[in-house]
Amino acid sequence: MKTRSLILIFILVCASLFTVLIVRFTNYNLERTFRDSSRNAFYLLSFIVDHYLDHEKEIEETHIRQIRSTITPEVINTKQILISKKSYDYQGIWIFEENSTLGTTQYENVEQEIVNFYRRNLRGKNEHTLIFLEGKPFFLVNTTFGSKDILLLSAATVLSGIRIEQILDSLITSSSLRYFAIINANNTPALFSTVYENFLPLRGAGQHTIETPEGRIFQIEENIDDGSIIAGFDMESLSKIIRNNNLFLMLIILVFIISEGVLFASYTKFERFKLEKEKEINRFKEVGALSTGFAHEFRNSLHTLSLLAKELDKESKSILLDETNRMKAIMDSLRLLSTKDIKREEISVLELINESIDLLDHSIIGKAVAIKKDIDEDDLIQGNRPLLVTAFSNIIKNCIEARARTIKISTHKKAKKVRIDIADDGKGIDRAIIDEIFDPFFSKKGQSGIGLYLTKRIVELHDGKIELIRNRYTIFSVILPA
Repeated sequence: MKTRSLILIFILVCASLFTVLIVRFTNYNLERTFRDSSRNAFYLLSFIVDHYLDHEKEIEETHIRQIRSTITPEVINTKQILISKKSYDYQGIWIFEENSTLGTTQYENVEQEIVNFYRRNLRGKNEHTLIFLEGKPFFLVNTTFGSKDILLLSAATVLSGIRIEQILDSLITSSSLRYFAIINANNTPALFSTVYENFLPLRGAGQHTIETPEGRIFQIEENIDDGSIIAGFDMESLSKIIRNNNLFLMLIILVFIISEGVLFASYTKFERFKLEKEKEINRFKEVGALSTGFAHEFRNSLHTLSLLAKELDKESKSILLDETNRMKAIMDSLRLLSTKDIKREEISVLELINESIDLLDHSIIGKAVAIKKDIDEDDLIQGNRPLLVTAFSNIIKNCIEARARTIKISTHKKAKKVRIDIADDGKGIDRAIIDEIFDPFFSKKGQSGIGLYLTKRIVELHDGKIELIRNRYTIFSVILPA
């Protein structure tokens, strides 16, 4: 048993280690897959944004050149104010000289703001900028001609209606992307879209796992020529997958361990059962050989006694012949213990008990033993009478030898079984030897130790069962088919 316990502990330890390795390996692969997919998304998004910005910049520069080409020296020298409806729809035009300003616009309510913006940012420069009026984009283009500046306001109709920031905002709300930014050389965001207000950690080029109050973020940062690109991906979805995966794997391993435990317990039980049966078979063979030898010798002796009976008087002769015939029947029955093929007949339980008690008259005489019977006369069983008489007489004899003053014999019928209880108030049986009393040759009285073993074998030959119950009384309970 110690070896089996060590084997079971070894199996459980191996299963636990296997579980840990499987969980760690699976989690590692899940996290690696998440990081790979995030990197792929980062590079794809970077390419799309970069391509979009380059394309938009190219369109914008082409449009600005075309705007500038419409301003001719003749227009400026003649101080003509033109609002062309041909190639471009100008919403405003101004000519600035040292001390004068000439111009017009469709947005008169913001004209002064436009002029002030020009004076602060564009005066004397061949530059342009994108502004928004009433939620619409416009180009504000300044062109210098000597001491004069020509400022044009033109609708930015060449640009797409959806800005790249809107695309990023849409991705952030529908995927694990949490922020995306393009940082210029002085660490100022040239493009920044985020789900977290004012949250843009800078960790340097590489891949970083960042702990935040909102959960873990996987950040990728890559340097470019004039700055860097940063993207952050939410790892909460990965954490949920890992938790569910761990739970699923633990359940599988738990089922595996339970199955292994059940199989091991079944195997252990089977091995124990096999050993017990092997011991019982060996004992049975030994008892069978002894009973066969005893029966042979007893039959020879009984034959001699039957010959001597002829010399006795009629009454003594009758008694001796009856006893020798009974002994022959018992010996013949003992020989049947080596086989399961026994002759059966219908037997009244009451008659069976009475016959068993009659067989022990010589043991009861001279002892103050009261035998009380509560047996239904209609209780019948199928069995071999001599064997069952031997079995019950052995039980009753065991009660008498335990110095019982009262022996109670009762029957209880249930379904197709009859239970016969034989209870005594004797000194009882030591609990330490209860499991051994049905073993052959086991005795604490210096006797052969074969009586209760034969009783058990006889009951089992009748497809029955015998139990010993130890409480206030010692009860032998025999269950036989009705």
